[in-house]
Amino acid sequence: MDVIGYHGTREKFRYSIRDNGLDPAKVNYRRDHWLGQGVYFFDDYEKALWWAQDISSKHRDEGALVYQAELSAPDQEVLNLDDNKQLDQFLTDIIGCINEMEPDEKGRVPVFDDSKFRAVFFDYYKQEKNISIIIATFPKEAIKYGTTRTPNDLDTQKKIMRIIHLQFKEKQICVSKKDCIKSTRLIYDEKEEVI
Repeated sequence: MDVIGYHGTREKFRYSIRDNGLDPAKVNYRRDHWLGQGVYFFDDYEKALWWAQDISSKHRDEGALVYQAELSAPDQEVLNLDDNKQLDQFLTDIIGCINEMEPDEKGRVPVFDDSKFRAVFFDYYKQEKNISIIIATFPKEAIKYGTTRTPNDLDTQKKIMRIIHLQFKEKQICVSKKDCIKSTRLIYDEKEEVI
């Protein structure tokens, strides 16, 4: 697999990225990452720019940054959840893992909060299957980087989308091994855009 990915971030991380590159080992640990631990990329520059501007606007005196990188890994190290066969195999493996959980001496088995469940299993799966990159497209009823709508129009949009069974699609790429991130370069710096 070879694709171009776009990583949106904020000024705070400029020097760490300059010194270490986009390094999954340097990412703050979170128990609720969408696809487990790693550096996240969009397949689209506009989405990465929106994310960078949104996240930097929540922190004072910081600017948005967007990096472009070539993402590369052998096909057997890529889990593409947009591929139905790979998604089915992933689900089969995770169901098998859940079914194999042994209760402790009191009959309890691990209980995972739904918001953290996915990250635990993605990280487990990456280790067990030697997965370097996970790709997934998430459905959304609304996107913040689309047309600005009034609250009433937004409610109408969501209703329409439920009726017609369509949603916006947002592809994300989670890279968990640094050597899969090649030729990183800064392509947007909000501070340089200000006149």
